[in-house]
Amino acid sequence: MKFGTKQGIRLLICAMFAAGAVACGGEVEQGATGPEGPAGEQGPQGEPGEDGAPGADGEDGEDGQDGEDGVDGLNSLIATEAIEPGAVCANGGVAISTGVDANANGTLDEDEIASTENVCNGVDGSLLCDEALAISGITGLDQRLFAGYASDPITVETNGDGALNLSFIGQGAEFDASAGDGTFTITPDDIIEEGESLQFALIANGECGTAVTNFIIDAVEAPVANIRLVHLFEGAGEVDVALTGTTDALATIDFASAEGPLEVDPGNYSFDLIAEDTVAGTTDPADFALGGSYTVVAYSNAGALDFMLLEDDVVSPLADDTFRLRAIHAADGVGNVAINAGADEASAAEIVADLAFGAATDATDVATGVGFVQIDSAGTLFDYVGFSATTFADGAIANAFAFMMGGEPHIFVQQLSEAGNDAILIPGLETLPVSIGADVLNATVRTGGSAEWYVTDETVSAGDFSATSGDIGHSQTSWIEVTFEATEPGVFAFDWSVSSEPEGYSFYDGLVFCDTEGESCSHSSGFIERISDEIDWTNVTYEIETAGSYTFTWLYRKDISGSDGQDRGWIDNLTFTPGLP
Repeated sequence: MKFGTKQGIRLLICAMFAAGAVACGGEVEQGATGPEGPAGEQGPQGEPGEDGAPGADGEDGEDGQDGEDGVDGLNSLIATEAIEPGAVCANGGVAISTGVDANANGTLDEDEIASTENVCNGVDGSLLCDEALAISGITGLDQRLFAGYASDPITVETNGDGALNLSFIGQGAEFDASAGDGTFTITPDDIIEEGESLQFALIANGECGTAVTNFIIDAVEAPVANIRLVHLFEGAGEVDVALTGTTDALATIDFASAEGPLEVDPGNYSFDLIAEDTVAGTTDPADFALGGSYTVVAYSNAGALDFMLLEDDVVSPLADDTFRLRAIHAADGVGNVAINAGADEASAAEIVADLAFGAATDATDVATGVGFVQIDSAGTLFDYVGFSATTFADGAIANAFAFMMGGEPHIFVQQLSEAGNDAILIPGLETLPVSIGADVLNATVRTGGSAEWYVTDETVSAGDFSATSGDIGHSQTSWIEVTFEATEPGVFAFDWSVSSEPEGYSFYDGLVFCDTEGESCSHSSGFIERISDEIDWTNVTYEIETAGSYTFTWLYRKDISGSDGQDRGWIDNLTFTPGLP
């Protein structure tokens, strides 16, 4: 199935050099202090006046219009140039220039230099040492840095021994190098916007002279813990999630969906699930560390609400053509399972063996190209095929939960990166992604009636798969329901086809399209369109005039007697195009 769709920097260098200190400015003798004048008398204090009556609240003003996006900021750059021994610096040194990269070419050009400071060597190192001081490297800059938090120690490596005093030039961070042992910590002031960086000059002074090097910080993260929520407890619908002891909801989440990441201060928390103003359950307290990424899962355990906490790996890099996957067994009533996956059924291989209920595997990097997933529960096989390529896309990081919905083990795929999309995999039925421009939004899918819809490649409108109605008898129905969120007005469209009895005095057998839930869709009233007989692929459009959640159903029904054709209907090529005609 195919689915459409920082300026100059003021420099202050306070470096203690190995040989000599230079005083700045002469001393001035202070004059004698004059006599103190008499103090004036204090007048009597007046009585305070009565408080006036409070004025009436003014009416709320209208919301102002959104401002235009600002232009991207420019980076401050630092450039260094060696000074040969001479009139400027008797023993040589370094000229440190700073300025703003006005042309954004990554280089501090001559016309961009705002100021230059000369850092002169103290005593010629060659007089005291075999070689002058040189910086050979900096270790520890590869750690994660958080705004307002001091880093772990960073070490300056040199060719000398003994005390090493450090000072820094640059904007956007504070440094602590008081130990004199060649280590320092850095406390960034703020997070770095995309495309920006922080550049600094490091000045090292030791007994063998002075050395200067540049270093760059490319990323500073927000000082928070990131929490995601997954609701897989079929016994509850839409719920609010709040920190225990508070009433302010962090998020509202519906069954079989995910929310987040939510940013919270690092600390120890528990969470309440609140349904209809009543606390339905509370998680155990847990520590959420600075920079950590966590998923809190609500699921059914012997029919009762239970929780699990997962710590997600969203930091370590992935190799090309792989995605990161962790499997979690939350399918109540289903014993240990094995999971097979591959490009198709013939090439599928076991990726999880004997996974117990309530357990999770380690995150594993898997080659892309997965188009078939199978759960083996004590020999009972549940196949999931034809799902969107964005479900397990290159670079995606995902948790895959087996959970119960409507009495069968479904798979909810929760994306932890921007590479993929959340999805619900139904046994035998693909997820139906609705295309929005270049982005793909996976819709929530249900199927029911006397028989469920399933995936087929026998007839398609576009791509490789379509969805077709189940095998039903007289006076029976088979329906499929799709729910998705439209973020703006636009046009929803799909292709459909049918092979059935032709319509006569009434609508006998055929395919019906409704903008209602599956249980409410009817061939006799409230429907949008219906077709019967032999109808090849035809496109249907539906105008969505306001943003919001929309549910559509396709129902194949049979009357009390008679059959003709293949006795089924098909849908394919679901799209959403922003903007009304």
